[in-house]
Amino acid sequence: MSEVGCAAGIPVNVDISGTGVRVSLYLQSILTVILVRISPEDAPGAYWSMTATALGLIISSLVTALLRDISLLDAIVVTYVLILPIVASAFGVAHLASKQSNGFNPTALRRAQSPLLILANWLRSALTYAFALFVWVKAPGFGSGPPECDQETRFIFFGASLPALGSGRILNLVGWGILTLLFVWRTYQGKWTLGAALQGLFLEDVMIKPKEPPKNDINMERYAKYTYHTGEYEYRERVYRPGQVFHEMLQGMMNQILGLASYRGQGRWYRKYGQLILATLISAWAIAMTELELSRNRLEEDIDRQWGFGQILPLLLTISPLFSLWEAVLKKRARGPVEKSKRKLRLCIAGATGLKRGRTEIDQYTPEQLQDTMTEENIETIRCPSPFAVLTIDGTHIYNTFYEEHTRNPEWKESFDAEVSDTSTIVVRIFDMKAMNQGWPALIGYTTISPFSILPPGRKPPAPEADSTSADPQTEGPTEESSSQASGPAAEARRLRDGTSDSTVVVQQFPLVLDREVVPGTSVVFSVSTDISGPPPLPKIPARYLGVRKTNIKTQVGFVKWRGREVGRREVTVTETHRLDNDEV
Repeated sequence: MSEVGCAAGIPVNVDISGTGVRVSLYLQSILTVILVRISPEDAPGAYWSMTATALGLIISSLVTALLRDISLLDAIVVTYVLILPIVASAFGVAHLASKQSNGFNPTALRRAQSPLLILANWLRSALTYAFALFVWVKAPGFGSGPPECDQETRFIFFGASLPALGSGRILNLVGWGILTLLFVWRTYQGKWTLGAALQGLFLEDVMIKPKEPPKNDINMERYAKYTYHTGEYEYRERVYRPGQVFHEMLQGMMNQILGLASYRGQGRWYRKYGQLILATLISAWAIAMTELELSRNRLEEDIDRQWGFGQILPLLLTISPLFSLWEAVLKKRARGPVEKSKRKLRLCIAGATGLKRGRTEIDQYTPEQLQDTMTEENIETIRCPSPFAVLTIDGTHIYNTFYEEHTRNPEWKESFDAEVSDTSTIVVRIFDMKAMNQGWPALIGYTTISPFSILPPGRKPPAPEADSTSADPQTEGPTEESSSQASGPAAEARRLRDGTSDSTVVVQQFPLVLDREVVPGTSVVFSVSTDISGPPPLPKIPARYLGVRKTNIKTQVGFVKWRGREVGRREVTVTETHRLDNDEV
């Protein structure tokens, strides 16, 4: 029966499994990985070409499968080919899902994320899992051709030829079922992220708003490590304020694989080379399995010799990443040599002065009406913003301060370390949380800073105890003497110089700009320091102690006893969260 029903071979749809479709996704995925590595600013064009081709392939495969116009072999080829855009996307966004962006490192930068990128990654993953499950659930009677062809179809896995309706189907149902359940669970955990991304397509400021109001807590962490082989004992303590929690990239399985290394110490080599090597190996495996799938099955016709519109169009979409790569090379030649090395600096957003709300809840009332119903203190409280600062470095790395309630002169005093190049630009934007919660325009003003341009060239400032009474002509800032007599954010920022006589610290006030005009009476106090010894200082927080909120103990033990020798280590981290004053800042 099998020889009669499928004597001519397994039917294949050339617009689904044809050479043009396969080669286009191969090239687009590889070019995306290359551009992410050598020219990230030129990678979006390649990424969206690859995503458009992948989504087009998934949607057309789903439609033709429902119409029974493709075979089971076509569907298997599609599931293998779709692994490539998953790997390429994961390689590009694995750093977005790293530990540095999870909100638990109080001085870490996170990546500025596009809501469209979040939604596109989720949609592509959702359709991929849905299609794979649909194929293997319906495998016994799937698609075009006689049932005998489905029984004759072989599934190639790591070179092994398995019956597609036997062990191959069981393997795929288990594997794709587990991946789908993990995807559904991650979607549920990241439902706030998807909601914020949807709102971010139409509303402003959604992506920079914290997931929940930050609690006024302090974490006291004690870390102990014992190495059995050497008997070495290591103990560290630190006090830090828990970071704010924002939206995060929804981590797919491939994101977790490529981002598996620690982002400290030994993880540096992996981030630089290991991810690229691993992505290359997985991609090579997917391409090999795809080609073996077509070569080891007996096809009805030679699809490599058939070319039509459905194969030529995907190849034309490959022009975009090719031109992006060419343009990246030409731009580097045209703009001349640029210093690629980066230097780590300590940046501090000390505070701001003279901030005003653009819109308040009492604007529609006259002064006489307000005096009759409210006290001056209540009126001033309403008219004062609840400001927070957003610092963006080179348009990609972002840092959010905590917000202070009802003040025109916030004193954040938040410091963080960042690697910047000679051409790096820092944009500081001040937002009003009150306006953001109301859905009103929340931007109070912004300023642009070039960190290396404000550092004195080739010399160090006098030590704090020196009697320096003149302003540095390079910094154009107030004198050390005047700063010792002043108060407020500017004075606090200058006090960051204490204990850093062997480094350069520069403090400046920058005026805020809004609607292409300087906002009168407003400024931001910002400091740059070359002293990065030790962790960044803790911002000043109200000291009234209200007790321990919770205690978390994390123990990791790796211990092996071999030939009388004890090998391994034991790590214990105890984190106590102490509550200060009220819950909200």
